[in-house]
Amino acid sequence: MKLFETILAVVAIIIAIYNFDLDSFNRCVVSILLFMTGILTLSRNEKLNRILRNLTVALAIFLIMKILITGLKNN
Repeated sequence: MKLFETILAVVAIIIAIYNFDLDSFNRCVVSILLFMTGILTLSRNEKLNRILRNLTVALAIFLIMKILITGLKNN
């Protein structure tokens, strides 16, 4: 793994932890997606990567549909 990818993954995880907000559903989901992307980048376990990739895609589609249906409301 390249050094740049590792640094980028660690920064993504730190930003995800810093931005996590239980009061805003959208920010909570985006932080979880960012955290999962950082873990996906750092992990070398193929089974974990496949599960995280599928879960990330499902969560991203759910968030996009929620935003399209309800808009950018906090709740």
